[in-house]
Amino acid sequence: MAAQFETFSDGIDDLRLRCQSDDAGIRRVAMLELSESFDPEAINLLIGGLADGDAGVREAAAKSLDEHDGPEVVRALVVALEDSVPAVRSAAAESLAEKKECGCNDLLIERSGHADPFVRSAALRALRQLRDPEAMAASLRALQDPVPEVRREALGVLGYLKAEEALPALMNAAQDSDPTVRRTAMAALVFSKSGSHGATSLIKGLSDGHWQVREEAAASIGKARLDEAVPALIGCMADEYWQVRAKAANALGRLKAPQAIGVLGQALQHSISNLRKEAAAALGEIGDAEAVPALNAAANDPDPDVRKLVRWALDRCAA
Repeated sequence: MAAQFETFSDGIDDLRLRCQSDDAGIRRVAMLELSESFDPEAINLLIGGLADGDAGVREAAAKSLDEHDGPEVVRALVVALEDSVPAVRSAAAESLAEKKECGCNDLLIERSGHADPFVRSAALRALRQLRDPEAMAASLRALQDPVPEVRREALGVLGYLKAEEALPALMNAAQDSDPTVRRTAMAALVFSKSGSHGATSLIKGLSDGHWQVREEAAASIGKARLDEAVPALIGCMADEYWQVRAKAANALGRLKAPQAIGVLGQALQHSISNLRKEAAAALGEIGDAEAVPALNAAANDPDPDVRKLVRWALDRCAA
């Protein structure tokens, strides 16, 4: 006898009725459940939820629209950025940041000049992953914004575009008065090439007064493979923050710098296991027999992940 299967239904009729309930709690739960509905009407119901009189319902609708796409979704979320309730605005911004609707670029570029800094930053954040060259001019203007959050999001757009013509602006941002902006500038400069002015800015970032800027600079230097940064990275292995040391160790491994074997070997004795792991991995990447004594001394490390990396590094050094 042939097996019988029930036809799948996402219950859109039931959800529609619950969206019309007098009970805001019921409407809110309905909005959350609409995130999993594949029925085309789900989007319309959620967009309608953004205009609900209850802020909890509007917030749930904004969150659920993260699971749906289309230009109408983007337009509705952009409007919700101006909601009177911060939680709704934040939910809309989070969902908007995940969209990749290229047809809405002009709308987002326009909003990047909005009077409200929250709307400006949210629009720029949404533009980042679209990688639209048309967004460059707006992002460069936003680097002059008085609000650090807006400047950070503008740097995010420029970092994704990786445009050489934006390099002077990125270098200026690396000297911004706000450390969070400088940190973002370090990340945005990751496309810098050896010998360039961008590389110089990244190396300067290794001596910034804020450790998170130094950490980001070391990470970008490693990704960009800037060989001229090796001496400065070795200096960072004495940084007071282990997080900076860990990123410096990772970068030295990427650069395969034999000059760093001594400081990396010393890092294998540090109390923080994450730093010891990065040091062992870096020594393995360098793959020089000079590192064998330090690696052998760490063979019985209390952390199993460190021991595994030490064994891997020893194999690389013996190859």
